[in-house]
Amino acid sequence: MAKEQAPFELLKTFPGLIHRQPIFVPDRLDVDSYHLSFLTKQGEKLDDDVDVPLFINQLPSILPSISDRQKALLSMPESWRHALFKLEEKHLNFTLDINGSHFPDVGNTLFSFASHAIAEEDNNHSNILLIDLEKFNQQFFVEHLNQWRNNHKVLCATNVNSLDNYALCKSNALDLLQGQFYTLPSEQEKKKISPSMQILMELLVKLQDPDIEPEDLANTINQDISLSYKLLRLINSAFFGLPREVNSTQQALVMLGFNKIKTWASLLSLSGLDDKPVELRIVAMTRAKMCELLAEYYNGSPETFFAAGLFSTLDALMDKSLTSLLANLPLSPELRAALLDKEGDAGHALQDVLNYEQGNWQAISASAIPAEVLARVYLDAIHWAKELNKQLQD
Repeated sequence: MAKEQAPFELLKTFPGLIHRQPIFVPDRLDVDSYHLSFLTKQGEKLDDDVDVPLFINQLPSILPSISDRQKALLSMPESWRHALFKLEEKHLNFTLDINGSHFPDVGNTLFSFASHAIAEEDNNHSNILLIDLEKFNQQFFVEHLNQWRNNHKVLCATNVNSLDNYALCKSNALDLLQGQFYTLPSEQEKKKISPSMQILMELLVKLQDPDIEPEDLANTINQDISLSYKLLRLINSAFFGLPREVNSTQQALVMLGFNKIKTWASLLSLSGLDDKPVELRIVAMTRAKMCELLAEYYNGSPETFFAAGLFSTLDALMDKSLTSLLANLPLSPELRAALLDKEGDAGHALQDVLNYEQGNWQAISASAIPAEVLARVYLDAIHWAKELNKQLQD
């Protein structure tokens, strides 16, 4: 008898692309929920009558493996939506993107519905209206806000991919936002680095020093009491599952290895920034893990690939260009080329990761790595980052 697959592993059998995007509450950039999109391998909308995959019945069990929010906006074919209507699960909090379809008459209070803003007069009354900022200019957007508000409980701007668009949405008090704006550095390049940021940069310089000795690395970590505490706490957590407790940084170096401790200490240092949205930390972890997993396919060093993904968020974390920030970090030529020019195998992996994160499906199709491999690696990375973030918050 064939062994039944775990729900998350079942999700990974989907032959197309799955994309997860955070939906923010604008003021504090807290994540309200995640938007999950299911697409063909070419990144196109699935046909509405496509066969229903086995994982749909397991979706309530799958969601916690890739999200710490118990609700989601789902963009999926009509046939899948009808399968969800039949579930007896009573704790669902799903909003279904009808994307041009007629409103289903299901009489089911477990679901709400989202529709898309169009240039013509808006006569539907879905719970949520998705307003794609790539389709409307600023004048049209502002002129139609009142009409949209009269017809819908919640307005959610999508493709908020610039800081100017983020400011526009905030000034017009939109309810929710989705886009890449939070991964971008502030354009205030002359902005001074705060003392705490300066200390962090000095720590990163020491951690990345290729000539640092194990004893000096341990001392560097131990000088930052908060960092050494977080490191030992994480290493002794269920996330690592080590056979025995680690009681010192020196012992951690022996058990996990020199490069891994440098990388984990760097990650924990960056995760301590409290003036940035938590989701940016999750992006850093997801990029790092996805790059690390791709190292197998590029025959590269997992530690170098991991560092490429992690440090790719430095500009957004510190609101400075990567060029200026990396000038002060003693990185290897391979890592520097990957970060600044997307060159070399680590650079190509990082570009794959960024393309997937940003939904650049045309570039994904042109990658040396098959789209189905990138999709599986992506799911593993967001699951890993979700579990790690849970440990960091506990």
